[in-house]
Amino acid sequence: MTLQELVAQAASVHRDRTAVTYCSSVSGKWSSLLYGDLSTLAEELSCIFKQSCSSSKGVIGLYCSDDLFVPVWILGILQCPAAYVPLDPDAPGLLSTRVIHQCGLKYCAVQTDLLKVEYSLIS
Repeated sequence: MTLQELVAQAASVHRDRTAVTYCSSVSGKWSSLLYGDLSTLAEELSCIFKQSCSSSKGVIGLYCSDDLFVPVWILGILQCPAAYVPLDPDAPGLLSTRVIHQCGLKYCAVQTDLLKVEYSLIS
């Protein structure tokens, strides 16, 4: 049984139970996602990937830092079905470039907060 199948099974039985708990290193604030929310959000993301990334060759990158929604992003990619390639925002750019080329990445999901940071550095 795949990870996404296990999560779907747990979500069907325990929709109102906590699936993910996360503590922000910045604010120290705890937050959580219920299985139902995790499942719904991952399915919505998966539909977007299926529509937008049909030529992904079964591989989608994930450029993000620690976040409550990391499990949503991973499940969304896996439900395509596609493998996800984790890309570390703190890694040197040349390392990320090498990984992108070796995996043949055409598409990469990027955490919105990181887009804002990168954009502000460029402008």
